[in-house]
Amino acid sequence: MYRIVPKIIMYCVLVVFTLFSLYPLLYGFQTSLKTVDEYLDNKLFWPEDVTLKNYTQVLVTGKMLKYFVNNCIVMPAAMVIYLAVCVMAGFAFGRLRFPFRLPIFLAVLFLMIFPQMLLSIQIFQVCRKLHLVNNYVGLILVWVAYFAPFGTYIMTTYYSTVPWELIESARLDGANTWQLLFHIMLPIAKPMLGIIIIIGFQSMWNELPFSLLLLQKDTMRTVTLGVAMMQGQYGLDDTVLTAAIMVTAAVPLALFLFFQKYIAMGAYAGSVKG
Repeated sequence: MYRIVPKIIMYCVLVVFTLFSLYPLLYGFQTSLKTVDEYLDNKLFWPEDVTLKNYTQVLVTGKMLKYFVNNCIVMPAAMVIYLAVCVMAGFAFGRLRFPFRLPIFLAVLFLMIFPQMLLSIQIFQVCRKLHLVNNYVGLILVWVAYFAPFGTYIMTTYYSTVPWELIESARLDGANTWQLLFHIMLPIAKPMLGIIIIIGFQSMWNELPFSLLLLQKDTMRTVTLGVAMMQGQYGLDDTVLTAAIMVTAAVPLALFLFFQKYIAMGAYAGSVKG
């Protein structure tokens, strides 16, 4: 009996925290289904007359479909380069030995401390001189350069926990560096890959300052930039704005649900030896 009571209390606390976490999402969703008049009279509860007019306005009038197409062009290329840099750099820093390895790794970590707004003007000037303004290539390179150091740090710390015996046995079997990376190290790093995919995707999907400076044409905007500019251009009501936010959050939420098992695996990675 004494063992059951703490578990009941723990589950009750978890349920309360879960409800607190899910309510903002539910509130935003139900707000997006209301008319302006009903929202003014009924802000907290489910709408009496559900309407999809807000989503129609966001997707058609707000050009959100076009912005989704732009994201579908930019995000895959950015994620492939981002993952390649994080995986290979993390492996090099975590398990290879080469001159100036530690100073270079510390320099990579040093890049993580600068906020986006501090670097925006300098990055814009560099991209302008390289003719990368209003160019998806410039935005992809900036995203990878800014977000890859954190992913590299995660992969480095994970690869550094892999036993040397595993690497030495692969070397004795004749595996070269590339075979060691792709056939041994990469398969056992799936939990960390899921984590850096989630982190990298959400960071790039929600990124605003660099996109605002580098993508000045309306037809090239990303989803997050489109929502920000849409709010300033049209002076959106709360109902339309929440519909735009729900549309924007749908893809990262779906990605999180898909990779959540890898996140759970990564949370316990390295906690048990043997």
